[in-house]
Amino acid sequence: MLSGAAFLTLSLLIVAGIGWALLVERARQRAEIDRRLGLASGTVARRRVAMAVPEMVAPLLAQAQIEVTARALGMFGGTLGLAALFALLAAGPVAALAVVLGLPVGVLGWVRRRAQRRIEALIEALPYYIDAVRQMQAVGNSLAQALERALADAPLIVQDFIAPVARRLELGAPVADAMQMLAERLRVPEISMLAAAIRTNMRYGGSISAVLLNLSNILRERIRIKRELKAAVSEARISGRVLIVMPLVAMAALVAMNPGYVDFFVKDPRGHQLGVVAVVLQAMGMLVMRRVMRLAF
Repeated sequence: MLSGAAFLTLSLLIVAGIGWALLVERARQRAEIDRRLGLASGTVARRRVAMAVPEMVAPLLAQAQIEVTARALGMFGGTLGLAALFALLAAGPVAALAVVLGLPVGVLGWVRRRAQRRIEALIEALPYYIDAVRQMQAVGNSLAQALERALADAPLIVQDFIAPVARRLELGAPVADAMQMLAERLRVPEISMLAAAIRTNMRYGGSISAVLLNLSNILRERIRIKRELKAAVSEARISGRVLIVMPLVAMAALVAMNPGYVDFFVKDPRGHQLGVVAVVLQAMGMLVMRRVMRLAF
C-alpha cells in the first residue's frame, strides 16, 4: 500500500515538474517577445522581485548575495520532494525523514560558507575602495560622485556589494541614508563603520577625507591583527583536532585487537550506560574545544 502510494506521488511530482518546466519556458518566450517589442519592463521587473524572507536569515542571504524568488523556492521544494520520495522508496521512512531534514541543513551550511567567503573578500578589498573614494574627492568630486566613480575601478566583490548604494545615489538618495541601508542589510561591522563615518560627517561637518583615511588605516590594522591571530591559533586548532580524534582511534584499535572488548558495552546494561556517558562526554568535549578554538575579532 505504501509502495503504491509512493509511486503515485512520484508520478504526480514528475508530471508537475514537466508542467512547471513548460510554464517557465512559455513565460521566457513571452518575456523575450515583450522585450523585443519594448513592453517587457513592467512584466520582467515583477517576475524578478525577490520574496520577503524572515529577519533571522535576511542578513545571511544578503551577505551571500542570494535572492529568494518564487521560481528558486519552487525548484528547491520540488527537488526536496523528489529526493525524499526516492529515499522513501529506496530505504524507507527514516531515510526520507533524514533527507527532508538533512538537505535544508546542508543548503544552510553552503550559504553560510559562501557568505563568509564573500564577506572576507569584501573586507580585504574595502580599504582600497575607500582610498579610491578619498582620491576622487581630492580632485574635486563630491562624496556621492566619488563613491560612484571609484566603483568603476574597484574589485568585483566591492562592485557587487556597493552597487545598490550607487543605484540609490543615481536616484537622488542622500549618501548617508544609502550607505546606512546597506549597513543594516548586511550587518557587517566594517560596512557599519563606513556608514557611521559618513553619517557623522554629513551631520556635523568636517573633513571627510581625513575621516576616510583614518577608517582605511583602522580597517587595514584589523585585517593585519586578524591574520596574526589566525596564524597564532593554527597550532592550537591542529592540537584540538588531534585530541578529538585520539579517543576514536584508540577505541577502533582496541576493537581491532580484541573484538570481545565491546561485549561489555553491547550486552551488559551497565555497559550501555557507560557507552552513552562516553559518547555524551566526547560530544561535549568536541563542542567545548570547538568553542575555544573559534576566532572572533
